[in-house]
Amino acid sequence: MDGFNDAVDGYVDVDDQLSRYVLSRADDHFANERAVKRAIDSRREFEERRECVRELFLSSVGGLPDRMADPSVETTGRLERDGYSIELLVLESRPNFHVTANCYVPDGDGPFPGVLFCCGHVDSAKGDPHNQKACIELASNGFVVLVVDPVGQGERTQYVDSETGEPRFTGSGGVFAHCYAGQKCFYAGANLARYVIHDDRCALDYLAERSDVDPDRIGVTGTSGGGIQTLYLSLVDDRIDAAAPCCSVTERREWLKTGKRIDAEQVIYGAIPRGINYDDLVTAMAPDPICVGAAASDEYFPIEGVHETLERARRIYDLYDADENVRLTVADTTHCSVYELREGVFEFLCDHLGDGEYVPRDDPSTLDESELHSTPEGSVLAASADERTIDDLIREYVAETCQNGGTVPAADDGNGRVGGDGEYAADLRRTLLETFDLDREGCELNPRFVDRAEKTDVDGLDVEHVWFKTERDPDIVVTGVLVSDPQSAAESPAVVLYEDGTEELPERTADVASLAREYGTVLVFDPRGVGAVRNRVIPIPAWVDEYDDIYGTEFKLAYDALQMESSLLEMRVYDVRRAVEFLRSETDADRVSFVGEGIGAYHALYAGTITETVERIDLQDVGPSFFELATERDVPFRPQLTAFDVVGECDLPHLTAALERRGVRVSKTSGGGRE
Repeated sequence: MDGFNDAVDGYVDVDDQLSRYVLSRADDHFANERAVKRAIDSRREFEERRECVRELFLSSVGGLPDRMADPSVETTGRLERDGYSIELLVLESRPNFHVTANCYVPDGDGPFPGVLFCCGHVDSAKGDPHNQKACIELASNGFVVLVVDPVGQGERTQYVDSETGEPRFTGSGGVFAHCYAGQKCFYAGANLARYVIHDDRCALDYLAERSDVDPDRIGVTGTSGGGIQTLYLSLVDDRIDAAAPCCSVTERREWLKTGKRIDAEQVIYGAIPRGINYDDLVTAMAPDPICVGAAASDEYFPIEGVHETLERARRIYDLYDADENVRLTVADTTHCSVYELREGVFEFLCDHLGDGEYVPRDDPSTLDESELHSTPEGSVLAASADERTIDDLIREYVAETCQNGGTVPAADDGNGRVGGDGEYAADLRRTLLETFDLDREGCELNPRFVDRAEKTDVDGLDVEHVWFKTERDPDIVVTGVLVSDPQSAAESPAVVLYEDGTEELPERTADVASLAREYGTVLVFDPRGVGAVRNRVIPIPAWVDEYDDIYGTEFKLAYDALQMESSLLEMRVYDVRRAVEFLRSETDADRVSFVGEGIGAYHALYAGTITETVERIDLQDVGPSFFELATERDVPFRPQLTAFDVVGECDLPHLTAALERRGVRVSKTSGGGRE
């Protein structure tokens, strides 16, 4: 029993359909965004929009944690250098959760202007030679510079192998750890950015309160991930007097066209339909001064998008007669550090915050990373047995915001609100239809059967290959192999959802034959991006080998979907719902069943919950609940399951409870044994 050949047996080219689908849908939103922004012609209109963007952003990241009333600050060392000193610091941003930092202090009494330096994705963070040189150069020009290790980087490694004691994610500049933790945040309806921003704001508190710092002259800068932090801080913290985000600005459509990935903290859920673009971040502090640093050949942030964003920003600054407060400096290089953009960036900071003109310093001498450690072993986790991890903070957030997380709903309360004959199952179905946008109108299926006139006979079974469209403009093509037992009297055909869809058929012939005899007819189905309609490999970055791991193709498509206020899970469950329509039409069946395995088990369970005519659901090797994926320490990373805010009321235990109260038989098999 075979699956499909290339291009759905030569019928339709589907290699890029999921990528094309996302971009096509996004284009409508981009056009609307441009029209809305062109219509802004007063400060009042802009400021109303800015406040709306700020609220939407904070909502999408899960809000910001409250700052501690009396956080601890420990100075663990001081290094005297030529014209400045370096203080080694440990700041407490949450109870038993610490931020390691270095503070570069010019010789003299001050008060000096202060700069918060946000590190991008480099493993050594504050110890990186380019970051050291940037801090030295600023200190030499009369700035107190506070540089902090982001969570997961430098001395704040979070994920350590329990057997070897070595970091689980190495050589990735922190992005793998960020995406691993960020996935947990998404499940809980939050974003890793809430914790990164909170740490930065606590660092700003410390910087602004230093006796040698002028709190009315505070700047922030950083590149790449540090540039994103700079933009976010500009949006949420009004203490910043000048900002210089570097290699972190473009325009969303320009970025989307490249096929590039972004990191978890950069994914603003629903940003594209809500019209939140990089210019909203650049203009967040208008009319205060901002300098965008860019690289002409940046491989992550296309320069065309930089220019478009700056053009939009200048239109806003013009409303304040402050066009001169928007500056652009471009280095003729690829993605680069703040230090490599220093001529324009440091001149800007000196102009707006400093006591004199910028004076370059020739090739500052840097220290070994270990000399800048603020903890004895270069690890906050090793420094204290009570130190909490980012996972602890996410678990705390889930406990606070998802009261029903991980729990099975209570039995019937006697008022019909929960129970077998009550409203619980119907309410959950309505919630899923609404939140997953599963009730939207679909196109005519118009199924095409491949060589229908010559049905294949496999051991007495009829086998047909079929494809149809679940959506039009943009199109989504799905595929399936329909297997029927002419001798069976079974009346509940099943949609079969394997993790790799019809690609598994050559090895699953016996399994499918058994299912066909049990159910009468089965449709081994490929929702979008699976099996015969799997998206081609998107080979950016080139060093990613796994299709469905961090930074793989599924990861890229999943993050694109989040920005579209959707998910691959939602899209695929929608396709399964349309497959049910096809199967019922083809067989004249009143009721249907589902068989799901691995990731397919999730699709089966969600689709079964919204299907009013479901008979039974058989699941094999279904993975952890989303509550477990969000709160447990060591969990698998499955980009296919990337989804936003699914812990509270739409998790696996809730679905199973609702189905059981409807009288639907749900069986689970693990390792060959039925539960």
